[in-house]
Amino acid sequence: MKTYWQKIKGIVGPTEAKDFDLIGQKNTREAIEKYIIKNTTKNSKLLDAGCNTGVEAFRLHKKGFKGRYYGVDNNFKAIKFARKNLKNIPNFKFIFSDTSKLNYKDRFFDFTLTKDVIEHHQHYVKILTELARVTKKYLILSMFIKPSFFLGDRIKLHKDGYYLNRYNRGKLFSFLNKHHFNKPKKIYEDWQDIVYVFEKYDKM
Repeated sequence: MKTYWQKIKGIVGPTEAKDFDLIGQKNTREAIEKYIIKNTTKNSKLLDAGCNTGVEAFRLHKKGFKGRYYGVDNNFKAIKFARKNLKNIPNFKFIFSDTSKLNYKDRFFDFTLTKDVIEHHQHYVKILTELARVTKKYLILSMFIKPSFFLGDRIKLHKDGYYLNRYNRGKLFSFLNKHHFNKPKKIYEDWQDIVYVFEKYDKM
């Protein structure tokens, strides 16, 4: 069964590379990009889970990312735009795939980024379980609906067919801890967005 994001006829966000620097959440994106650039090398492998039309790929390349970039999205229209707009960038790939069923080995990626993704799905369990599996070092989780300190998970289905969920922070952190991630470092927060970096630790 197709998800809302696979069925929609349009694209959410810009479709031309010339517009990628004009997109919103500039401070959020810059915090993510600064952290990635600072902590990666030419040998690093980065997964952008929910890459849409390739906004972060374009911005990271422009800012000097030297590693191997893999963008994954389950909206084939978005992937086509990304491939078209960024076809001349070496070591950047865009893959049409379900984020909860990735065709990569365990701990394949040094960095995994997922931005504004888990809030739009029925629950984060399948997605974060799979991202935890393929992550070797760091998982960057950026959310535009901040998790709650006190309230439980709020699963809210929009009338158009997608979710706008708010999760409980303690429950979310506990889930990732069970998948071998330490308590996260917060690298950015404003009135809406929050960005966490979870570091993976070796199993005992």
